Amino acid sequence: MTVAVGLPALAGRVVRGVVAHSSRSLTISFDGAPRAYLWIHLERKDAWYALASELPIEPDPRGSRFQGIEIPIRKARITAASERESGGLDLLFDARSGEERNLRLTLDAEGPRVNLTLATEPGGPTLWALHREERDDRATSDMPPGYRPPAVHDATRDPAREALRERIAETFRAEFRHEIERILNSAERTLLRRAKAAEADRAKAREMKQNRRLGEILLANFGKIRRGASRVGLPDPFADSLRATVEVDLDPALSPDENAARLFQKAKKGERGERLADERLTETRKNLSELDELRREAPLIAPLDALGKVRSFLAGAKIDLSARGDVRETHLGRQAVAAPRAGRPGRGTPGAHKSLRPRTYVTNDGWEVWVGRNNTDNDLITHRLSNPHDLWFHVVGVPGSHVILRRPARNSKPKPTTLVEAAQIAAYFSKARKQTRVPVIYTERKFVSKPRRAKPGQAICTREREILVRPHKPGT
Repeated sequence: MTVAVGLPALAGRVVRGVVAHSSRSLTISFDGAPRAYLWIHLERKDAWYALASELPIEPDPRGSRFQGIEIPIRKARITAASERESGGLDLLFDARSGEERNLRLTLDAEGPRVNLTLATEPGGPTLWALHREERDDRATSDMPPGYRPPAVHDATRDPAREALRERIAETFRAEFRHEIERILNSAERTLLRRAKAAEADRAKAREMKQNRRLGEILLANFGKIRRGASRVGLPDPFADSLRATVEVDLDPALSPDENAARLFQKAKKGERGERLADERLTETRKNLSELDELRREAPLIAPLDALGKVRSFLAGAKIDLSARGDVRETHLGRQAVAAPRAGRPGRGTPGAHKSLRPRTYVTNDGWEVWVGRNNTDNDLITHRLSNPHDLWFHVVGVPGSHVILRRPARNSKPKPTTLVEAAQIAAYFSKARKQTRVPVIYTERKFVSKPRRAKPGQAICTREREILVRPHKPGT
């Protein structure tokens, strides 16, 4: 394989798309001839990039975490591409039609870890980052013993490029194995809980079946029962001992035959419950057996086929893991991109009343969610209407609505499923709506601020967490 072009020759090329290979590996593809692909792979202290005429490996079948880069730069033209003096690279993109600022994608090693950042130019805020931390300006001599500064490596030429290809492939394989194992372990826990619940229901149903015996004893001793009694001791013909007796609880408001009918009804319900519990237990044990077989098979087949089989299994077993989300903590203050305007200016009815009530949804457990309709609405719900301890949500690096999860009380803690629901709403009301997996950040509203002289809808947040969800609108 030959190198498609040199880094400066990327100037003038238009970005075709961004391909994810893992959570730390991506490829930027460019239009035009000859074919050009920029591979990028990051670890904690080291990053590599390479220009090539093909992808290093197939795209990640799980989807991409790099929509925050892809959506802003897709179809953008590179105006300059260069190596950094300290190691790394800079790609400068011209502003697309309808947008005001240029973009700069930077791969560098100027902080405690290697960084990949996308920012607006000139001197604009950071829109997306993988590992962005404050730059450490201490001299190397001031660092602790054994300290190794981060570094960015140009792996364009063989054998470094082939080594990078294998590094990307191995990272994907390790992540994919871990992801499949995590999904199957979670599914197994769900099935084991189902089996335990079915066994408990079966035991309870078998106890209820004993009411038939009590009902028959009651009918056999009809003449010995005083009306209005709440409890009676009667001979038990079903016991091994001839002198055995059994205590039967009665409803004083019912006659002896009505009490017997009530016991027979409970027994009938227990018999049906036992049958249903047995069916559930049989189905669950079958699913556990299928899961064990899938666990053995998944490492031996192609990743896309393995993922398809896992999804098919989860659907067949009626296991929904999407509500759990995929949460990881980050430490980067990020800027929210303003939501797209709701309509063309000047189209509103003159003098129309603008309501202060935002678009509102309610989660499954009753928490209220506010969604901004436009940039003005975003400012309103974030900086005026919400409380400091409400939770603020926004998609990562993509235009979208501000979303507020309202806390009923200051110390109220939402369930993980509630956080996921709010994040899914934020993903739905954004330009990433058609993506299968969308990264969404959330933090307490008190950690969200509006930059000085910023336009409506812009905000900067800190102390945020990131959650990966599928876009979803309640009621759809």
